[in-house]
Amino acid sequence: MNKVKAKTNIKINNSIWPAQISIIGAGRVGTTLATVISGLNNPLFKICSVSSPTQKSRKRAAAFMQAAIEKKPKTKILYTSDNIKCAAEGNIIMICTPDDIISKISAELASSGKFDAKQKLFIHFSGAKSLDALMPLKKAGGHLASLHPLKSFASIKESIKTLKGSIFGVTYEKDLAGPYILFLKKLIRALDCSIIEVSDEKKSIYHASACIASNYLVSLLNYAVQTNAIIGITPEDSLKGLESLIDGTIANIKKLGTQKSLTGPIARGDTGTIREHLESFKIFFEDGQDTVYRIMGLETAKLAHENGWIDKNTFMEFKKMFLAGKNG
Repeated sequence: MNKVKAKTNIKINNSIWPAQISIIGAGRVGTTLATVISGLNNPLFKICSVSSPTQKSRKRAAAFMQAAIEKKPKTKILYTSDNIKCAAEGNIIMICTPDDIISKISAELASSGKFDAKQKLFIHFSGAKSLDALMPLKKAGGHLASLHPLKSFASIKESIKTLKGSIFGVTYEKDLAGPYILFLKKLIRALDCSIIEVSDEKKSIYHASACIASNYLVSLLNYAVQTNAIIGITPEDSLKGLESLIDGTIANIKKLGTQKSLTGPIARGDTGTIREHLESFKIFFEDGQDTVYRIMGLETAKLAHENGWIDKNTFMEFKKMFLAGKNG
């Protein structure tokens, strides 16, 4: 994956400008994008329609978007439960639905006969799904791409505030016409974000990496909180105590990278401390509750050895302890 800054000095092709953007799916991602794009002071990008199956989500999207364009000339936007009507309005169709129904939406649009797919760029926002999810639209003559923001969308309100500066994984078909590639670059630049190009066949690995960094990080920290809970420390107190440690670690990673930010007993080669940890797990924890600790401990030992901070003998001692299991 190569991070590239979206260029701004590309000549505009007037065939698709201004871009008329239709957004299918008014969840957290779709509403965030619709709101931020609506708030851009840029005549090249216009949200013309939003579809969602529930009136509640459509009203929520409308409220966020109207707040973003409150001081700008009023624009007519179609809010509908009909995905086909939504797609017919624009020439850039953003499919922001859950991953598992992208193919269904694609087939629905392709078979509608209500618009000419040859004149449209269809973009899905799944980090895991390949462009195959849009294949019915390709067969109908449509143009295909995928954008995936490397960002956690925990809430719409916060995501709108923090989308700026995000990195988007971009994937597009090899024969995608230049004007559509230009659109992708211009849009990401207008959002004040940047691009990582991801090949279609490797998207699943790219998405797995994102899950490890975001979802698994939450699970790992939850594991740390639960570990403290077993010895009587409340989750509130645990998080309060761990917060500065977490912030310091993230700050180090930003400055030094992941490899050189490692600290702690394994980085120091302190086998005695780790042995005490494992013995304490035997005393206070049920069988199997040390599994995550052992897996992460072995990965940490590998990293310390790669850094040259522990020698091979120390690494092998750590490895023996972590693989020994409860009875080791």
